[in-house]
Amino acid sequence: MLTRRIILTLAFLCLPAACQSTCTQVLADTPPQEVRGNQDILRLIDHKDILSIGIRNPAEVIKKSQEIRDRANLKNALNVGDFVDAICQMVKLEGCIDRGRPFIVCLGTPILIAGKVHFSVTDVNKLASNLEVSAEKLRTGEVYKLPKPVSALLFRFAFVQLRGKQLAMSTSEALLDTPKPEDSLLENLSAKDKEILASDDMLIVLGQSAFEGSFRSFLNSSISAIQDDIVCKFLDDLKYAACGIRLDTGIGTTTIAGLKSLDSKNLLGGFFDSTRDTTLARIPSGKILATHALQADSKTTGGLLGSILSITRDAISTQIARTSIHSDSYQLDGLLSEALDRIKGGHLVLYESSNRKRYGDFNLLGVLTTEDPDAFLTDLTGLAPFVNAASMSEAEAALAFPQSKIEGLVAELGESHYQRRELAKFKLRLLGARARPALEKATKTRDLELRLAAKELLETFNLDATTSRSDLLKGSLFKKLKPSFTYAPQQETLGMSDVGILTMRFQSDVQRTRNKMEALFGPEWQTVRIATVGNEVLLLVGSETSILENAIVKQKLPETALNSHKACQTFRARANSDTIFEFHVAISRLGYLLDLGISEDKSTVDKEVDRVSSFGLTIEDKRVRVDTYTPPQDVKVLLELGFPPLLR
Repeated sequence: MLTRRIILTLAFLCLPAACQSTCTQVLADTPPQEVRGNQDILRLIDHKDILSIGIRNPAEVIKKSQEIRDRANLKNALNVGDFVDAICQMVKLEGCIDRGRPFIVCLGTPILIAGKVHFSVTDVNKLASNLEVSAEKLRTGEVYKLPKPVSALLFRFAFVQLRGKQLAMSTSEALLDTPKPEDSLLENLSAKDKEILASDDMLIVLGQSAFEGSFRSFLNSSISAIQDDIVCKFLDDLKYAACGIRLDTGIGTTTIAGLKSLDSKNLLGGFFDSTRDTTLARIPSGKILATHALQADSKTTGGLLGSILSITRDAISTQIARTSIHSDSYQLDGLLSEALDRIKGGHLVLYESSNRKRYGDFNLLGVLTTEDPDAFLTDLTGLAPFVNAASMSEAEAALAFPQSKIEGLVAELGESHYQRRELAKFKLRLLGARARPALEKATKTRDLELRLAAKELLETFNLDATTSRSDLLKGSLFKKLKPSFTYAPQQETLGMSDVGILTMRFQSDVQRTRNKMEALFGPEWQTVRIATVGNEVLLLVGSETSILENAIVKQKLPETALNSHKACQTFRARANSDTIFEFHVAISRLGYLLDLGISEDKSTVDKEVDRVSSFGLTIEDKRVRVDTYTPPQDVKVLLELGFPPLLR
């Protein structure tokens, strides 16, 4: 939960970038000195200002945004030219701005209602006319106080200074000067960050003042839903958050959060393992619809994997039952919650089948990192009989689960190893009231922890076998189908590795559901193939077995033989290679396949490149970085429908 809050906080810091990249609210500027290079825009931004916004070349940005609008078939969005015109009118600069030169707007220096702008002008006479001042006085290069200050929202720009073609306008005379060298954003960035941000089309910076004083109170109220002590500590230590936005085939952003003193690795990175690869280099090529990449502690991994699986499960279940099941939970939820707590990281990848008529719509691949794959597999497959217990007759259950076996499980409630205790508790909950005699006996033992655990389980049973399992069996669909699971090891060989098969069968014959499952996952929808390679456990749900075979082969390749994945090639070209968490989703295509009211973009149906939106998180000493990329078809969905309906 904590890690998800931290990621949400980082996402909040990216919101200005997201808003700028999708709504493209760009403002204007140019420096009081002649702009001589890309890095001068970084030099003119004070890293302490509440908010600074810059555009390197407005004319180029307008052209690029129009190209994205055309590719995404957008009509009323990304009208950068109209927005620039509106800003010019607001500060009385219409008709005299050089749109080929950088614009900068800095707000909140030193207070929220203070600000300054820098820009280049093409016509000094027109500028003087707009400001109702003498052109000769402007040309002297001296600081000039406007007899009629320009009011723009909460700001009153009263001072101007023209040096050649470079004009500075501010709310106070002191703000006309550029930042001190030690305060400029340029001097507070690493060489690598300077190189990245210096080439971006737009730059948005939340400075140190944004994280203190009255604006901090506003920030706190905006993120109250995800706030806790560690998140507040992180915000307290923020020096700045700078976001570069680039427009090319789509919209890409890089947000860099600089810290004043805290070791960001200890603050945020304690949950993660940065020694393992979190890119998609070991994932088979294909039409990826959604995937994550993470190496972390078991609780962090389990929580994020569980959330992704829950989204996938809900979407697929809606396809089967055509009813909302958000208030329900499956047997599978409890099973996964226990299994995922043993995973240290990995990938879940949802593929669109290469041949939907032959293989169904989807294949789900899991590549999961564990400390002991054999033990993990034993625990996972060993749960199958307990899940099946819900559908067993009393005679079948008595044979499968004699009291001696149940008593052994109850004894494990007193184990020192946390995961063993939780696994035993979960199995006993699945057994329900059948475990009642052994649990009652355990309430009289001398082991305090065992006594308490036994009493807790007995309370949940409420002396009723049906009620005892209700929390695990709320999913009306699964209650109707009555699934059972069997596991057989070493049934196939793929990629020179043994593959076991976990099979699910429905005890009740619901033909419509079978037909729908076959349409979704192909003729082998009942089969989960499982293999191990090193510390990785690989699972495939679906009928296109070549995906699992290629995944096994890729796990065995040396690092030198790996290449970046085609599905996120544009993202990978600039994103940090040391990400600790990545998420990729083909929003428009997945929404169309799940029949969620999203129109199909036929230009991307058969492509692997640029079909996914991507998010990557990197944590280093005193520095947190977030990279994103959104292709045109997903820009369209985000602008027209807001937050993707498939993730609701």
